[in-house]
Amino acid sequence: MTSSPLAHRRDGLEIFSGRHGRRFKRRRNWGQIIARALTVAVVITAVVGGFLLFRAITAPDVVHLRVLGAEGAPVAGATITSPSGAHATTADGGMASLAFEPPAMLSVTAPGYRPASYDVQAIPPSGPLSLQMEPNILQGRVIDGAGIGLPGATVTLGAVTTTAGEFGSFEIVAAEPGTVIASKAAWEPTEKEWQGETGRLDIVLDPFVVKGIRVYSPVAGDDAQFAALLRLADSTPVNAMVFDTKSESGQVEYDTEVPEAIAAGGVFVKYDVVDRLAQAKAHGLYTITRIVAFQDHYRSQYRPELALHTADGSVWLNNNGLGWMDLTNRDTWQYPIDLGIEACGLGFDEIQFDYARFPTDGDISTIVYSAGELDGAARVSTVAAFLAEARDQLHEAGCAVSADIFAIVLSVGDDQGLGQRAEELSWAVDAISPMIYPSHYSNGWLGLDNPNDHPAEVVGDALDSGMPRLDGGALMRPWLQGFSWSAEQVQESILTAESSGSGWMLWNAVSQFEPAFIPDE
Repeated sequence: MTSSPLAHRRDGLEIFSGRHGRRFKRRRNWGQIIARALTVAVVITAVVGGFLLFRAITAPDVVHLRVLGAEGAPVAGATITSPSGAHATTADGGMASLAFEPPAMLSVTAPGYRPASYDVQAIPPSGPLSLQMEPNILQGRVIDGAGIGLPGATVTLGAVTTTAGEFGSFEIVAAEPGTVIASKAAWEPTEKEWQGETGRLDIVLDPFVVKGIRVYSPVAGDDAQFAALLRLADSTPVNAMVFDTKSESGQVEYDTEVPEAIAAGGVFVKYDVVDRLAQAKAHGLYTITRIVAFQDHYRSQYRPELALHTADGSVWLNNNGLGWMDLTNRDTWQYPIDLGIEACGLGFDEIQFDYARFPTDGDISTIVYSAGELDGAARVSTVAAFLAEARDQLHEAGCAVSADIFAIVLSVGDDQGLGQRAEELSWAVDAISPMIYPSHYSNGWLGLDNPNDHPAEVVGDALDSGMPRLDGGALMRPWLQGFSWSAEQVQESILTAESSGSGWMLWNAVSQFEPAFIPDE
């Protein structure tokens, strides 16, 4: 039997048998193998791709969201949460992106805003989905102990600061719970916690009650005499000193750097203001500087075009031969304000303007004002405007502002030719200081033969008449007479002022005060 080239093994494997008896494995069909592998790969790819496509088709859309707050402003830091618990936080522009499938209920929280829920039924075809939030609003008043509003008070909550308006009312929008701090120049600051409740928040401020003495500049320049005043303050309830930095003649009595003062030749250094302020502060004293505003002989000679003048063009002089600056010309205002700003920078707590008024001594009928003829209302509005401008600039510098006025205007209805009325000026300054000196009142005042013999009656009547007229919330802080009286009479005037809730300052031309002048606490 002839053998076939192909033989079969028992295991079925075909063996090629050649002549020489060699045996070889059958050659593989690699094309088929590759084709089969490719087929498998295609199938796997199709399955995976289909799965991914299914996931993509059925996954929630990523929605662009915008959170808006008060007055439509974007809200940064708002957290948006979907029903699945996924969340996103808005950036500075109030924008965030979050995947969810409508209809869905989104919840949103943000500092300063009420938590809110939004039932989203559809997604806008273009642009972001806007969510408007309702802000927390803190409303309240800053008031004194009698419930009278304190306009101009500063109210701070966190990073937000606002100013109380008329009647002391304030409002903070997008308010976060925390510590509310209310402050006002010449008043003690107060803190109050706010937990986010919706009711109004009233904050009561107590006035800083000044009990001060005047420091005559030559006394400030004498070590021994100034040390005696410090000892007086240490041993009595005195808590403040009033220094002069610009006198009645227009002299600037410290080493100023204000160019106008130097150019006018009015600088006469009488004490080291930095050293004396440091000493006063070391004794815990509140420091005030008195600046004579518009009676200024040196400047009237240096800048005659800004001074009061007569019809013939000459500079008008009062009975003491001193010139005045024209208060109706706003170009005269900045110089005394600049001195106040410098004094504030040196460390004074309060700037007190004296002679912020129209002149009364001399032949005032010959005065020509740049504003022309003036009636009482024009005079008052001019003085109030100057003081308001000074207040705005000096508050920015960090100082309280006060003004000295004639005490007579508290007891009469008009301005007495001065441009001073308590109603208007109380809106322009932090404290008003009427100069209540019974020795300056005429016999017969209040039916008294000699008003100087009746400290309590004269001081009490002036304060009782004037305090209800402080519509703008300024403090009443009188100058009291520290001369030509016994210690008992000085004490009587001080106790009368204190009984009305006022602070006081004691005036003596050369700062000669006795400890017996000052009543104990």
